[in-house]
Amino acid sequence: MKVNVGNIGIRPIELGDREIMAAWLSDPEVLRFYEGRDRPFTPEMVEEHFLSRSRDVTGCIVICDGKSIGYLQYYPIDDGEREKYGYKDREEIIYGTDQFIGERDYWNRGIGTELINMVKRHLINTYGVNRLVMDPMTWNERAIRCYEKCGYNKIKILPRNELHEEIWHDAWLVEYSAEERGNSEMVKEGIRLRENGEYQDSIDYFKNLIESEPDNGELHYQCAWSHDASGREKEAIPFYKAAISLGLKDEDLKGAYVGLGSTYRTLGRYKEAESILREGMERFPDHHALKVFYGMTLHNLGEHSDAMEILLHILAETSEDHSIQSYKKAILLYASQMDTIWDQ
Repeated sequence: MKVNVGNIGIRPIELGDREIMAAWLSDPEVLRFYEGRDRPFTPEMVEEHFLSRSRDVTGCIVICDGKSIGYLQYYPIDDGEREKYGYKDREEIIYGTDQFIGERDYWNRGIGTELINMVKRHLINTYGVNRLVMDPMTWNERAIRCYEKCGYNKIKILPRNELHEEIWHDAWLVEYSAEERGNSEMVKEGIRLRENGEYQDSIDYFKNLIESEPDNGELHYQCAWSHDASGREKEAIPFYKAAISLGLKDEDLKGAYVGLGSTYRTLGRYKEAESILREGMERFPDHHALKVFYGMTLHNLGEHSDAMEILLHILAETSEDHSIQSYKKAILLYASQMDTIWDQ
């Protein structure tokens, strides 16, 4: 498994990574936050602890600009963790992650935030994860701030959760809920502003939310919608594109495809409109609005017969008008033969 976004990526840990892992886990500044300064690692310890797994843990090396700089692991939490965290009765897919940046030159550069957001998207989109959890020690405020920037929330204190440097430490249970990320009261407030015609306030509101949670596709989608509602179609484009790339619930994703395709069309960018609307139809072949906007775009491209065929099919299939339905068979017959001359 390899995942890359920009200059950040992860790849599976390999036997040849023992030495660099041992170097990181012999650095007192790294060990102060991960494993403990009383437990420096040898390559043999790395192999035993990170490469010989008895549980379903995926270990990865973190890459930045082609260089190995740290370690990350992810795993479905087990029954004991579900009970400890309070998820025993939840029928959800819940994963945990642990990570550290071993190269100190890469600290305080925002890489941890980019890494966690990237892996968060990967686990949600690839494995259908409903909830992600971590349990940083309460004194590790730098890590906790990073997790909160990525949309994690503090849930509860876990007393005496981790033995670190011969002392039992309390930890925060922090979680990210994929189901709740687009349904908060904060998002509803931005929608309220838009519905009240306060378009600029709505745009500014969603932009501020995006700064704190840049990987939330719902926020980008709502920001694009607010731009469109204010008549600023061109400025909506990057937000629609980000929303589609980051991932949305199906109903919102359909709307994002329609919104982006329609925006391209109204700006005269017909080929781009055709491409994005066709992509949307491939994902949602039964969505009629996508087909309507696609037909309009074909008209703009001079493909009038194909455009008319699409629109007539939708008219015949969806109209509840009695007179339309009485001629449905004829409309469907002629839809694909608009230029045929019937001389018999």
